[in-house]
This record gives sequence, structure tokens and C-alpha cells, in this order.
Amino acid sequence: MRKRVFLTLLLAAALVLTTSCSLIVKDAAVDQHTVIIEAAGKTYTKGEVNAQVQNALDYQAYMYSAYGMSFDPTSSEAISSAQDSVINALIQEAVVEQKQTEMGLDVFTDEETKTLQETVDTTYQSYVDAVKSSDFADTTLTGEELDTAVAAKMVEYGYPTKDDLLASQKAQAGQQKLKDEVVKDVAVTEDELKAEYDTRVSDAKTQYETTLSAYGTAVQNGTTVYYAPAGYRYVKHILRNFAEADNTKISDLNTQISSKQTQLTNVTTSLSELGEDASADDEAAAKSRKELTDTQTTLNTEIADLQAQLDAAKEAGYAALQPTIEEIQTKIAAGEDFDALVAEYGEDPGMKSEPALTNGYLVCADSTNWVTEFKDASMALAAIGDVSEPVRSSYGIHIIKYVSDVTEGPVAYDDVKDTIQSELLQSKQDQLYNDTVAQWVTEANAKTYKERLAD
Repeated sequence: MRKRVFLTLLLAAALVLTTSCSLIVKDAAVDQHTVIIEAAGKTYTKGEVNAQVQNALDYQAYMYSAYGMSFDPTSSEAISSAQDSVINALIQEAVVEQKQTEMGLDVFTDEETKTLQETVDTTYQSYVDAVKSSDFADTTLTGEELDTAVAAKMVEYGYPTKDDLLASQKAQAGQQKLKDEVVKDVAVTEDELKAEYDTRVSDAKTQYETTLSAYGTAVQNGTTVYYAPAGYRYVKHILRNFAEADNTKISDLNTQISSKQTQLTNVTTSLSELGEDASADDEAAAKSRKELTDTQTTLNTEIADLQAQLDAAKEAGYAALQPTIEEIQTKIAAGEDFDALVAEYGEDPGMKSEPALTNGYLVCADSTNWVTEFKDASMALAAIGDVSEPVRSSYGIHIIKYVSDVTEGPVAYDDVKDTIQSELLQSKQDQLYNDTVAQWVTEANAKTYKERLAD
């Protein structure tokens, strides 16, 4: 009897052992506190890491969609990559914070704290204003009721609190202090500056030999240039715009023509899909071919009519400008100052601000940032000082003066030295800081448990 009882107990124990795995229920709250990273005296839990991984994936999805690209945030590759990025970032964060503390750079004076708080207050108020504008534009709430409702909505949307913002500001300021300390002895030598200058001149020359218009684009965008290619000139112009009513009519007709042309393209595509051999059409295809052909004919007729109306509208617009254009030409012929006439008659705002006010517009045969009529007329002028006949474009009528040539060759070293020094110094500082942090990370010998994220 005792032997049977003993065997029964052994059997029960075996059953418990073989089924124990299925009986264990993981505590979700405890699971979220599972340690994933140990670095520089700090630990990061599964919940903290996963929250940042999700943020990273959401951001990637948003950026991809903004550019019309597809991104699957649920794919194992995307998740693993995001986990690696977050883990590396958190390790670096821990190491940097530790170094700040060691160097006493995480302590702020009252004045520094006040400045940071002012930034926080400004940022937070911008969030409040945004929520009020988007969610409470038509509200009847006022005073404390409105403030309470806005605060609740901000919590719902996940906006950071002022304390969150201040912590973030202090972290950024502390990191900047740390970087300043690391790079305080970095300098750029004269030899390095001249070598960089030579490189930039050579690179610019090569680029403009391939794409001449890139020089004009760089100058227009305010980008520092290091070489001026041949073939560029400066011109100034007096533009008389179409009258508002004429411009509106012209714009409306252009819109109608564009719409009709889009329809025509679609119809033509549909006809081509039916094939050229109409004898092979069944009844449905034959009917479709006839309807499409009739629509094609109608659209061509309508476009031709609209184009005739557009031509007439433009002629009327140009005719309305002609008396003023003749008045300007008379004054030019009499020797009046062209710049004074630009100021008196010109309707191009770009010609009334620097650098165009002094230099004019930069043009070459390959320019892509001017309407064709303006560019071609500018390049057709034979000599500096020449003035064009009236030039018609989609803006109205231009009178153009060729004012100077751009001298081919490198930009003077002294003119760009400060820019090169600033950029080269920043580059060297960034490199040293990044290398130093990378070395700190290596020395920290962080422990990571990425596999626990999959549990």
C-alpha cells in the first residue's frame, strides 16, 4: 500500500515538472523592469528601451512617408536595427552623463538656470499656443477653465512638461559644456587653411566645368563660392508687370489649358491602349474608341480656342504696358541713369534689395533660375552697357542692361578665409569630441542584453 502511494506521488511530481513551463505566467510589470543595459553606473530597463525603440520606428515611418517611400516598422530587420541604435545611444548617454558629473559640468549657476528656464518657458508657451489654435479656436472657455482644458489636451497629445523640458535643456547644456572642455585646445593652422582653400577651389572649378549653372545657384542661395567660372555676367532690368486684371485672366486661361491638356493626355493614353487596329474591336471596344476619339477631337478644339484667347489676353496685357515702356525707352535714350529708372519704374522686388540692387542678376547661357526669354535676351547683349529692346515674358515686359562680367578664377583667399577657418575648426572639434566619446564608451565596457527584448 505504501509503495503504491509513493509511486503515485512520484508520478504527480513528474507531471508537475513536465508541465511547469506552461503554468508560469509572466508578470508584465516585472517584465518591463528587466535590465537591458548596464553602463556607466546606470541601468536601462526593457520598458525604457522599448519606448525609445517605438519612438524611433514611428519617426522612421513618418520620414519615409513624407518622401513617399514605404517602410514597415513591424519587420524584424527594422525592429532589430532600431534596437541597436537605441541601445548604442543610451550607452553613450550614460557615459556622457557620467563624465559630466565627474567634471562637475552638470551643475548650473543661478544665472545659467534662469537662462535655461526662459528657453523652457518660451518653448512651452509655443506648445500651449499651438494647442489653443488647433483645438480651442472656437471655444467659449476662458480663464482657468481654458487653461485646464488646454493642459489636459497637452497631456493627451504627449507634450513634455516644463520639468521635462528643463531636464532636456540641462542635458543639452551639460553636453555642450563637456564638448567645450574636450575641444578647448583644438586649433587650425595656416597651412591647414591654405590646403583646404586649394581643395575647395579645385572642387568648385571641377563642379562648374560639369554644371555651369551651379555657380549661379550657389551665389543666389548665399552659399560661399570659391571659384568663378567663365561665361557669367550681371544684368539689371526694368520689369513692368501685367496689370492685375490682365494677369488674373492670363493665369485663369493657363489653368484651363493645363486641365484640358491633362484630360487630352488621359484620353490619348486610353486610345493607345485599344491598339491601332480598329477592325479587331468588339462592340464594346468600338463604342469606347468612338467616344474617346470624339472626346479627343473636342478637347483639341477647346484647347485651340483657349490658346487663342490666351494669346489675345497676352497681347492686350502687353499693349496696356506699351505706353509706359515707350516712356522708359525715351528716358534711356536721353541718357537718364538706368538705376534711377529701375527705382522709378521697376516692379521686380528682387531688383530693389541687395545684392541685386548693387550688382544685378547673375546670368549665363545655362542658367535655369530665370525665364527663358529673360535669360536669352540677357546673353544676347553684346557689350557691357548695352540695353535691350523690350522683352516679353510671362511676367510682362523687361528692359535689360548688361552691367558687368564675372572674372574667371579663384575667389581671393582673404575673402573666404574666415568661412574656411570656422568650418574647419568645427569639423576638427566634432571629430575629436566624437572620437573621445567613442573611446569613453569602449572603456565603459557596457553590458547589454538585447536578447531579453524578444522575451
